Amino acid sequence: MWPLAFLIINSLWVGISDNAAPYEINDYEHSIETRTVNLDGVLGQDRPMPATFEFHFSGQTSDSGAISWKIIDSSQQTVAEWSGTLDDKPKAWEGELNPGNYRVETTADEGILVEQILYIQPFSSYALEGHFALSILLVLVAFAESIVRKKGKQYFSNKGSTHQQLDAKAPFKRLNTGASDDDLLGLDESPWRTPKGL
Repeated sequence: MWPLAFLIINSLWVGISDNAAPYEINDYEHSIETRTVNLDGVLGQDRPMPATFEFHFSGQTSDSGAISWKIIDSSQQTVAEWSGTLDDKPKAWEGELNPGNYRVETTADEGILVEQILYIQPFSSYALEGHFALSILLVLVAFAESIVRKKGKQYFSNKGSTHQQLDAKAPFKRLNTGASDDDLLGLDESPWRTPKGL
């Protein structure tokens, strides 16, 4: 049973660590030239997170035109950039981003619609640590469960043997003392009786 639990928990962690959180930068209906993105680290850590920046564009009123975008970090360094024309085929950027603030600047000629989504995998950089921590936790739970089961079995067996010893020491059963309901007098009866022999 525990090997199956090990496989299930680690499979769930693989699914969680590979999951990506989307940040919508631009869509076809709401075009913004500059967008700020704040990336928080996992548990306050500063490890770089795998990122994918996907973008698509289409000409609404024009068949040609220039398009460009830049990802700039808080120290004004350009992390990634692309520039091309409406005829170019967009290719997603893949890399790593450290936690912090980023600015995405998009420039497109008149009549060109742009859609941009930034995907972040915050738990991917902790995949190995997650497998290790979950495996250790599962082993601890397995040991705790076996100890509780063993102690519980001892407790109930000791309780049963103590009860049997008490029954063996007292061969007679204790009866309730006091007057029974049969000895009580009715409302029309007198407590005084005529002595015998009179």
